[in-house]
Amino acid sequence: MKYDYSQLLFDIQKKSNITISNVRDVKFLKEEIESVTNTSIAFNTLRRMFGFLEKREPNVGTLNKLANYLGYSSFSNYKNHKNNYHDWYFQQYLLLICKYNKLDISHIKEINKGISNENNVVYLGYFINFHIEKNNINSVKFIFQNVNFNQVSATQLHKLGIIISLILASSTEQKALKIYKTLIPFDNFRNYVPLLHIDYAHLATRYFDILQLIEKNNANPSDLLFTSLMYKYRDFYVLNKDIDEDINKPDDFESYHYTLKGRYYGYKLLQNNHQLEEVKKEIAEACTKNKVSFFLIEIIPALIFIDEIKLLEKLLNKYYEEVFEGEVWSSETTNAIYLIGLANVNLHNNKSQIAKRNLELIELDKVEIGYYHYINLFYNLTYLKISHAEKDKKRNKTAATALKKCIAITSFIRFESKLNDYLLRR
Repeated sequence: MKYDYSQLLFDIQKKSNITISNVRDVKFLKEEIESVTNTSIAFNTLRRMFGFLEKREPNVGTLNKLANYLGYSSFSNYKNHKNNYHDWYFQQYLLLICKYNKLDISHIKEINKGISNENNVVYLGYFINFHIEKNNINSVKFIFQNVNFNQVSATQLHKLGIIISLILASSTEQKALKIYKTLIPFDNFRNYVPLLHIDYAHLATRYFDILQLIEKNNANPSDLLFTSLMYKYRDFYVLNKDIDEDINKPDDFESYHYTLKGRYYGYKLLQNNHQLEEVKKEIAEACTKNKVSFFLIEIIPALIFIDEIKLLEKLLNKYYEEVFEGEVWSSETTNAIYLIGLANVNLHNNKSQIAKRNLELIELDKVEIGYYHYINLFYNLTYLKISHAEKDKKRNKTAATALKKCIAITSFIRFESKLNDYLLRR
């Protein structure tokens, strides 16, 4: 029996943020599906479905597994619910139940149906914000306890995290931290709000308090690794302390998300130790096993900061096509990081004009809010370095002023030494 599963494959790529362009991507997708569904799926089956082997119709069991990954009980259920909720009708439904201070399971069932059209997740975010503003925290708890977010792509979950984080950021610190303390024990809230929306601009203040709440209320090893690493980033950039202590890799480190593994290596690069060459070798090896567009997000800034431009050049040359992905909603953020890295490589090779063109391609206004000021630090530092190399006092002064502003916003005072290194004196 023939099945039309083209939309299913499209939705799987959207949820996983893995666009299948080569067999290596199929391998990453297989690992992602198996980790979410807790079942195995044949590598050759996926290769056939994506056209890397001679096509053969998949059986319904395979289609059911793929539908399970998207949060559906079966392929048939997926087909029936795919277009069940037009966005306007879902918005209308949420508006109707805004009058209830207490939600029940019938509301949750309709919400779960609604977010099978994942564009509706944004409206759910604003609905949650309505209850936060009204201080209906029990309703917010009920949502994060019961809504099936597993059917939603990482792209839409990022948006949800930003929407909720911003409403909490506009609350008083006392109120916001009280809400975080109430909700952090719930996996859905913790994973999709404070752990997904990383607030570098407030790493020295409110976000640091949130990290402590995560650590105190959760024993998940990957979350604890994340909080430990963010503490080290704070020590290094905000407190201007050298990193001397080791954070050991957990036993199941290889099963962690690519970005978290990259963050670990970013910390290792910043660490004040004699193992730098070994760390660089580990990074080069890890790039062959991980999705580099995510893995290098935190490694590239660390390489820029410690002036390890040769390894930066090697990585960008080898994985150029893989790091610049245009189909992911957050790609403006990742592309900005990689273009800043490329600008540093070109400047190192005395190609300042090309380095400036690299920076001109960056659309900073489209960078994720949590990363915006963090990326601006490296962006303005790179402009400062270029103006220093060209002995352009006017541009050097402008870049220095912009960098000082970023340092003041983030409290990343470690950048002050870099500013002084590249400041042209009169």
